[in-house]
Amino acid sequence: MMLLVDDLARDEAIRGLEHEIGRLLRRVRRGLAERATQVDPALSATSYPMLATLAEFGPHRAADLADMFALDKGGVSRIVHQLVDLGLVERTPDPNDGRASILAATPLARERLLSMVGKRREEFGAQMSGWEPDEIRELAVALARLNSTVSD
Repeated sequence: MMLLVDDLARDEAIRGLEHEIGRLLRRVRRGLAERATQVDPALSATSYPMLATLAEFGPHRAADLADMFALDKGGVSRIVHQLVDLGLVERTPDPNDGRASILAATPLARERLLSMVGKRREEFGAQMSGWEPDEIRELAVALARLNSTVSD
């Protein structure tokens, strides 16, 4: 009988976690759209993460981005095309493969992202003002554990 109660409590806890993760994902999607328009009003929410990745981690080939974001080559090509048209990404020939290009965030993109990220971090810090630093660290540790436990 005790096992059944534990199973029910675990199922209820998992349902609650799934609900909260869903809420978080919806908020993240809205946040991506807001951040994208802060960088450039014409930038799509789907293009923003790729731009942010190029700015943070440096130049990449389109094929690498396709793997990283689990997109097909056509999807990456459309995103890159938008980013290049907006002057946020530049292409240079790949010295190791004449058929490929290396994609890099432009100085304009890095400047806009840096400004937006600073504002976003201030806002997030203000929203978390009721949390103690230890609580924030505990949440980060729990999320890291969740991320390493849940497979892609």
